[in-house]
Amino acid sequence: MDYRIVKKEDTDGLAKAMSLAYSEEPWNENWSEEKAVKRVQAILGNYQAFGIAAADNEQILGAVLGHVDPYAEEDFFFVSELFVVPEYKKRGIGRQLISELEILLKEKGINVIQLISIDYNDNFYHKCGLEKDSVSVRYKRLSDQ
Repeated sequence: MDYRIVKKEDTDGLAKAMSLAYSEEPWNENWSEEKAVKRVQAILGNYQAFGIAAADNEQILGAVLGHVDPYAEEDFFFVSELFVVPEYKKRGIGRQLISELEILLKEKGINVIQLISIDYNDNFYHKCGLEKDSVSVRYKRLSDQ
């Protein structure tokens, strides 16, 4: 397994891996190729955005993608996506992606990682050393009513 910084030419491979990762429980999402590519491009188009891919023979099996979020007293890295294709889950790839991210962020002088997750992933993130904070996500669905 090779862990490396993603390149622009990885976009299609990242989109395909992300689509596969979210096609199963608990998400059961059906991503079109076009929409998945747009998602990857949108994330990597943010301020100081980058990602780390887990690849085997150039096939992307997982990745962590996000961007630097400038804040009042210290910047943090916001993880927009962390995914591993289904047949490679539970092999330590996700944990290694977080570890590789931590190394890179320390080199950049960034000491905080932040992400939004569903409760289903609490145990995984706890094992990676990420804890819940007091922030909760709020949303409102706007309908055509």
